[in-house]
Amino acid sequence: MGFLEATLAFMAVVVALTAFLGAAAVLAQHAQEDGLRFDMSALDGAVVDGRFELYYEGYLQEYLDVTGRMYVRVEAEVPGGFCDGRSVVQAGHDPGSGYTSAFHVSVVECEGGRVVPAVYRVVACRGTVAE
Repeated sequence: MGFLEATLAFMAVVVALTAFLGAAAVLAQHAQEDGLRFDMSALDGAVVDGRFELYYEGYLQEYLDVTGRMYVRVEAEVPGGFCDGRSVVQAGHDPGSGYTSAFHVSVVECEGGRVVPAVYRVVACRGTVAE
């Protein structure tokens, strides 16, 4: 086997492994979000006058009512200095243990018609009210 054939074979293996790892990462993320059963599309907001205005506060209590969980917290941050700090909203009673979490990234509107990224971390208690 010559050098070019060996290089081509190596590249084929690299491409196949990259595709496999990408698919595995997507499936792992999807499985994690399914276990949480949190509608990530409900996470929304806008940067208004240097503050991150949240549009999902009502959804948190609805999430607790539908899933029967005890506690949920959403930590939101708009990196890059577009607004002050990070916002934390929670609902329910914090049991102090048994958490699961997931991350979500989306975009929000900013002054001047710009769109900036927002990073959300959803933390929920795995225990339910019935436990």
